[in-house]
Amino acid sequence: MNILWNTFGLIGLASCLAWVAAACLLAVGFLARDRFAAWLKAAACALAGVILATVISASIRTIEIDRSAEVQAAEAAGAKAAREKLRSRAADIRFAEDTAADQADIAGVSVAEEQGAYERAVEERLAKIPAYRGRGKQRRSTKSGAASAATSDAELPGDAGDSSDSGEPAEPEKKPAVRMLPESQLIVADRYDRINRGVAWSLLSIALGLVGIEYLKRFNSTFDAVWPLPLAGTWVDGSFPKAHVVDEAAANLLPDFLARSVRKGESFILFAEGDPLPGRDALPRCAIGPLHWDLPKRTFNAAELQADPKLAEIVFESAWFGRGAFVVAGGGTAADAVLSGMVAILVRRHHCRAAARRTVNFIWALPQPPAAATVDELRCLCSQMNLRLVVIPS
Repeated sequence: MNILWNTFGLIGLASCLAWVAAACLLAVGFLARDRFAAWLKAAACALAGVILATVISASIRTIEIDRSAEVQAAEAAGAKAAREKLRSRAADIRFAEDTAADQADIAGVSVAEEQGAYERAVEERLAKIPAYRGRGKQRRSTKSGAASAATSDAELPGDAGDSSDSGEPAEPEKKPAVRMLPESQLIVADRYDRINRGVAWSLLSIALGLVGIEYLKRFNSTFDAVWPLPLAGTWVDGSFPKAHVVDEAAANLLPDFLARSVRKGESFILFAEGDPLPGRDALPRCAIGPLHWDLPKRTFNAAELQADPKLAEIVFESAWFGRGAFVVAGGGTAADAVLSGMVAILVRRHHCRAAARRTVNFIWALPQPPAAATVDELRCLCSQMNLRLVVIPS
């Protein structure tokens, strides 16, 4: 534990706590109703654990191996071997009062010979160093000519001299302190560091994967999408099953459903008594800061579209290609006729195996139900042509 505390410290402890919290949140997410929120928190905790693990890993990489104990042991073994070699040369004559020096002298070996070879080499090297080199780096005088010669003759190497000529001695540069640990301890720290980083990265990958799966699953749901983005398309539609026919929908969910369907990249044609989003000529498809991507929204009277089939076809084509969202206001036979005409267009298009690139929502929110034959035909086409029929009972 002392090794881990000295190497990991509080940052390493915080990293472990972060990924432990992430693991707990991942487990809770399988049992919680709102899995997306739990797994999103787990991903945030795992990301914090990865960042802290990376920081402490970089700190551990700066630790160097301390071999001072090994050097001392090697020197001690060498000195012992040298002493044994010298003593083997001593005479076999032994007296009870003899010391180690007496035993060496008997064999003609002085006490200096018992001194280690390393110590003798150091003393010999120091004796050869000139005295003037022991004073360090000196500044040369700026004077020239005779004055310079006189000054050099007057000032001996051992004299203090004028402090103004020599200047202040430069301070030695301070080297940054380097953390050192024995190799055995550093191996243990490195092993736990790899485990810490591996667990943190694994949990982050799992959490992000679960968040992505849950996001796409709820994206394909009718009313439960979170943070919708304009990602609607065939690859998203094929990821998870989608409800193409919704018979029982609450009327109070209609405004949110329309706004979310547009933000997902879809379009809609709503049959209702009035516009549930009055005063809005466009719905936001995507908004990032000052940048806005809006989808135009238009309201037409059902009788007007019934009287002008070309205008009704323009409404259908614009919704089919995702270029607009439309509200058909007014009930009665006019709304039935408009819906029947659009279904007839869909039947002709189905013969060519055509399908909408992005889901087109047909929402019926009128008090009277639509014609049974028209609705049955539309139900059969929804799953094959990437359409969604939503019926809101009165």
